[in-house]
Amino acid sequence: MKILYRLTIFTLLLSYCSVAGTTGKIAGRILDAKSGEAMIGVNVVLLGTTYGGAADLDGNYYVNNIPPGTYTLKASAVGYSSVSYEKIKVNIDLTTRIDFKMTEEVIQIGKEIIVTAERPLVQKDLTATTAVVGGDDIKQLPVTEISQVIELQAGNIGGSIRGGRKGETAYWIDGVPVTDVFDGGSVVDVNPSMVQELQVISGAFNAEYGQAMSGIVNIATREGAEKFSGSATVYGGDYLTSHTDIFKGKTTFDPLNIRNVEASLSGPIVKDVSFFVDGREIYFGGYLDGVRRFTPSTVALITDNSLHILGTDPRKDSLAIVSSYPAAVDPVIFRIADSTVKANTPNPLGDGKTVSMNWNKKTYLQSKLAMKLMPELKLNITGIMDNVDSYPFDRFYIYNPDGKGLDYTRSYTGIASLTHTLSNSTFYTVGLSLFSKEFKHQLYDDPHDPRYTHPNLLIALNSISEGTGGSDLNRYHRMTTTALAKVDVSSQVNNEHFVKVGVEYRRHRLYMENVNLVPIDEQTSFSGGGMSPYIQTQILSADTSLQHDVYWHQPYELSAYVQDKMEYKSLIINIGVRFDYFEPDGKVLTDVEDPSIYYPAKVKNQFVDENGNGIQDPNERSLTVADRMAYWYKKASAKWQFSPRFGASFPITDRGVIHFSYGHFFQVPNFERLYQNPLFKVGTSTGNVDLNSAPTGNADLKPEQTINAEIGLQQQLTEDLSVDVTAYLRDIRNLTGTGADQIGIGAPYGLASRVYTQYVNFDFGFVRGFIVTVNKRFTQGLSVNVDYTFQVARGTASDPNEARGNVTNSRQPEIQLSPLASDQRHTLNAVLNYSADTYGGSVIAQYGSGQPYTPRASSDVTVFLTNSGIKPTYLNLDMKVYKSIAMEPLKLLFFLRVNNVFDIKNEMSVYDDTGTATKTYDEARARQSGAKEYVNSITDYYTNPTMYSEPRRIEFGVTLEF
Repeated sequence: MKILYRLTIFTLLLSYCSVAGTTGKIAGRILDAKSGEAMIGVNVVLLGTTYGGAADLDGNYYVNNIPPGTYTLKASAVGYSSVSYEKIKVNIDLTTRIDFKMTEEVIQIGKEIIVTAERPLVQKDLTATTAVVGGDDIKQLPVTEISQVIELQAGNIGGSIRGGRKGETAYWIDGVPVTDVFDGGSVVDVNPSMVQELQVISGAFNAEYGQAMSGIVNIATREGAEKFSGSATVYGGDYLTSHTDIFKGKTTFDPLNIRNVEASLSGPIVKDVSFFVDGREIYFGGYLDGVRRFTPSTVALITDNSLHILGTDPRKDSLAIVSSYPAAVDPVIFRIADSTVKANTPNPLGDGKTVSMNWNKKTYLQSKLAMKLMPELKLNITGIMDNVDSYPFDRFYIYNPDGKGLDYTRSYTGIASLTHTLSNSTFYTVGLSLFSKEFKHQLYDDPHDPRYTHPNLLIALNSISEGTGGSDLNRYHRMTTTALAKVDVSSQVNNEHFVKVGVEYRRHRLYMENVNLVPIDEQTSFSGGGMSPYIQTQILSADTSLQHDVYWHQPYELSAYVQDKMEYKSLIINIGVRFDYFEPDGKVLTDVEDPSIYYPAKVKNQFVDENGNGIQDPNERSLTVADRMAYWYKKASAKWQFSPRFGASFPITDRGVIHFSYGHFFQVPNFERLYQNPLFKVGTSTGNVDLNSAPTGNADLKPEQTINAEIGLQQQLTEDLSVDVTAYLRDIRNLTGTGADQIGIGAPYGLASRVYTQYVNFDFGFVRGFIVTVNKRFTQGLSVNVDYTFQVARGTASDPNEARGNVTNSRQPEIQLSPLASDQRHTLNAVLNYSADTYGGSVIAQYGSGQPYTPRASSDVTVFLTNSGIKPTYLNLDMKVYKSIAMEPLKLLFFLRVNNVFDIKNEMSVYDDTGTATKTYDEARARQSGAKEYVNSITDYYTNPTMYSEPRRIEFGVTLEF
């Protein structure tokens, strides 16, 4: 009955029948310039398109369903001079107002008045904070990826929008959500050159947007032009830093360490059919380096306070000492066959070369086909391929870089959008999409590759030593596939009401396999003396082993919404409601105190205890796995919610607007939290050993929820200067966490001290702040945008695993609000653009007060205070300069881009005993204890380049346009 009731509710909403916002609107009023009276029937046409409209009895007109971009709008009437407005900006989901005053034609037949439209500094129908960045604006910035543009927007702190966790932002491309439901990230990247318009909505967004709590990133891609055009860009670069004590491999400048090739082509295929295609390949050499001193098969032994490196003796089928490091001397000096060799002589087990440890190679291919099948029917098809190979930096492998596995990501997206215009006031859009994201981590393709080595080689020699050998035995593979269908109907019911209704269905298919390879039983032990380091690997059972997990799930989502945008002269209102339904396709335990179906802890699950004595007597039958399967699990329940949304804008003057927005938001937790450890396997040892492993998933997690509210003022100060002040708050509930309570296993007869953790809806938070933005629009070659954010973000945990980590380290988890990782009180961004006829440049300056960290507990501190310390401040400056040369019909653009111009050492992570990345008292303690410097020095060990921001990066290149 419950499911019937929910489907009935959903059907009622269906009967109201978008691809979410991908178009905007132009509206206004047409008056007689002399009398001031409304003019009826005046035609308005968007030149170069089939979009248009006519004035009604009150002189009002509107043109709906316009893709974002820059247009010319023409109004014409018999007996009046035509009037055209040029350079009109149309933005997604917003209304651009253009009013006409028509002059009677008395002297010259066919005379036309041309006016250059000026983009308003105050957007009167903006009811929620929305940053709008056009594709041409992105080209001017010193950025190479869209993610950099997103992180630049006000309220975004380290990838967190308004204090939310990562994974709380939804990504949309051409009106279709493309969020990876597994971890909340984007399925694919979009090349900056492919972007027509980017919106970042951080306020209480409209009902058409769902499955997000912090913000929406909405990207509209470019369509093909009426004439052929294209471009090709080539650039190279490297890091040039003075901090070679930290970034040890960056002593020379190699212009090919970063290299990028990109080309795009746009134009018509046949009449009413156009294309835009863009391809890019970039190799990023990175700035974190290692040295190939050792290989995965290197075996290190310590005898008589000396480190001996063993390798294969070519004269024998065994290991022999091939080099030795005397103790307590410079570790880069070593002996081979009793001869002292200089430090720059390659290690006989490695070639001694410096190699990148955080490189990646990306290949993008993106295309869009726009077809006007009929004047009222338009079809857009978008395809995106995004492939990335990368080396995930791991300090343990900096002297054995060939032992670490690589990451491989393959992402594909196909989007089809059909728009049918029923009349000048009504249209509907049908959207279909299919996207997949595959991720692999592995060292070798074959899990039984003979080059794998024994896991004992991965053990550090002492507390300050990096690794000397060993191979990465982890193999991870996951794939997320989502098929989506949605229908949106939009109608300008009258001049005041623009109504949108829509329904959406998403079907997900998730596959995950995580394997830790182990040696065959005959090779379990390894002493190193005379034994081969190579092993024959095996994959243990996914049913019973903690070293192997695998699952398939096919959850689905249904949603529907209705919203109304009411536009009056002195009031604009966005009001709507959204319905979300989620079927998790998962199972949970019937008894959480006995999680493992293969190794039950409770007597009642081991055998039929007929006399109740807790001991299996000879006549009492043992229970089989099949017996337990009948009652062990139960189905996770479906989840649903209605979410109201409201926003209002009150124009107080012709230059000032106050806006307010409020909404409830629903988001299913990232699916990795739902399905982790699907068979609820736990360790068999006594004690709390299971706390050291990852928490168990919970397919019955409730949706995470937040209430967002904001109030703001937009005010134009001068003809080219405006200010926007917005205050906001967020009440966040039901966040995924690990909680304070651990689950005991086997009570009352089992080992009650054995416990494990499971994800639950435990965490909550509260965020408040305000944003001040000052904008000087482009005049006299210069534009400036400055925004300041003050934010207080407090909660029980910044990460779902934080409580478990506290318990594992013998600390009490937080049960009260403490500063979250995003609790950066002061954030300042400034963007300056200058453009002349043939040259120009831009600068991005960013400042952030220190973010919180948790100081190390000491004997004089009785209360553990999460995030009670503050890291050092952050400061960065990026710049770009360019020079163009016209060679009709070609244009050359030479550019220089510098990130972190002043090569500032921003301390992104700190040691918890000092609050800085440059010093820890552990280093002095290591010296006092006489720690042996077998592989690296103590100074090297405590100099961690990952704790700092990226050093100065310089790139230079050329773009050819036609």
